Amino acid sequence: MSAPFVFHCLNVKLADEWLKTCNEYLGYVRRPFKSVPASKLWKCHQSNWADAYKEWGVLQFYMGVVTAIIMGVILTLDGDNVVGVGIELVARIVVCYILAHLSWFAVVRKNGCFCCVIACCECPPLLLLWGMLNLVWGVLGVVDSLNKLGGCIFCIVGPIASVIYCIILFYMGVCCLKLWVKHGSEIIPPAIEAKGTDGETVGAAQAV
Repeated sequence: MSAPFVFHCLNVKLADEWLKTCNEYLGYVRRPFKSVPASKLWKCHQSNWADAYKEWGVLQFYMGVVTAIIMGVILTLDGDNVVGVGIELVARIVVCYILAHLSWFAVVRKNGCFCCVIACCECPPLLLLWGMLNLVWGVLGVVDSLNKLGGCIFCIVGPIASVIYCIILFYMGVCCLKLWVKHGSEIIPPAIEAKGTDGETVGAAQAV
């Protein structure tokens, strides 16, 4: 299942493609565990790793919302401005959704994609990068959260919520690695091509 490394620069069609999946992804968010039941999501063997990743991503979003609410309550009780806390809470939830949606689009829809402001790179080996990053973030996040455990109730609830969030990241990393293996475990793509603002190829595919 070899695919070339595709470099997108200011590709409006790619951004439009992502925006057109908003209703589809919101449907997944509204109906979690439809593709893979929660009882089976934790298993190391899945019939469809793309569906598993999708469900873990939705779970990541909801856990991000829970964590944001907990942080909002802690900040409010600590004396922070309620309006400021409310704005920050909404911003956190919006960012959680955008990241979850982008992650699903990059991994499941595009089979490996990494975007940075005006440019995107697309190829299956990026699934390996996403997988390793999620695994590392998950492990480091758990260690950091456990170090923050304290004696008060919120000093326990906050870090525990963060630990659960990091465990979800770890499982998402496992799904990415499984999808990378499914796509042939390639490290170096067979060819390189570049696409412009309208998705047209501006650099012919060249063998690596």
